[in-house]
Amino acid sequence: MLFCKSISVFKLTKSYLLKICAPFQCYLREKKNQTSHHTFPFKLERHFPFFIFDLNNQNLIMRGKLKGLFFLLRLHYLVPSKIFIFLGHLAQLSRFVHKHKHIEFTDYYSSKFVYQKRENLFRHVIEKEKLKDIDYLEFGVSTGHSFRWWSNEMKSEKARFYGFDTFTGLPENWGPFKAGDMSNGNEPPKMNDERCQFYQGLFQQTLLPFLVNHKFEQRKVIHMDADLYSATLYVLTLMTPYLKAGDIIFFDEFNVPMHEYKAFTEWTNSFYIKYEVIGSVNNFYHTAVKIL
Repeated sequence: MLFCKSISVFKLTKSYLLKICAPFQCYLREKKNQTSHHTFPFKLERHFPFFIFDLNNQNLIMRGKLKGLFFLLRLHYLVPSKIFIFLGHLAQLSRFVHKHKHIEFTDYYSSKFVYQKRENLFRHVIEKEKLKDIDYLEFGVSTGHSFRWWSNEMKSEKARFYGFDTFTGLPENWGPFKAGDMSNGNEPPKMNDERCQFYQGLFQQTLLPFLVNHKFEQRKVIHMDADLYSATLYVLTLMTPYLKAGDIIFFDEFNVPMHEYKAFTEWTNSFYIKYEVIGSVNNFYHTAVKIL
């Protein structure tokens, strides 16, 4: 019964679309016939701007009618939008991977996922970029494994390490993980290093006051391990005015299409960020970029 109704709705929609598109199709056909017998040694839009305006106006009208018809017929019931959105971002991610698969440091394609490979990526970037006196900011500290690795690896007394986390786990569900997973018992990890500081709370609560009161004087290394799209986009957006050429950003779950990758692409597109991919492991799950 539902299938029959869907077919009837489709036929009705098709007839409406044909009626709406018919005048525009005739208009274009007429304009094409008018111009096909002549060759213009100049640009059409320069000498006949009204023609281009008319075409654009008709196009806008048609789009508006189509959208109105879509709303009226409630075609959202027939379109699996979440699936299409996911597939669209997955396709963009695949395009990104193939564009950068020949960078100097990568294991693409690797059939085996080894989480500890990210430490090889860290070492490669430290050596290649000659990192020493840095401001290290980690967003998503959890139990402090990677935070502790960086503080142990960077011996410079001028290096500073800032960790941001709620320490109560994820604030919302993320894939197979539930809100509250990856908690550290509502307290920061224990560190015997005066160079380290932690800021407990949501990034939306702690990052802005930190930036207002902090003055960056060293090269920045930012480790994005926030997992979530919303948290990643928020941090990248707020950090934008403070970024300089040469700053490094690590992404810990970069190849998750609807979270870190989506946040990264929207951020780079919105702020016209120029960057270079300088390393990746685990098929771009862990990825490092340098700001240009």
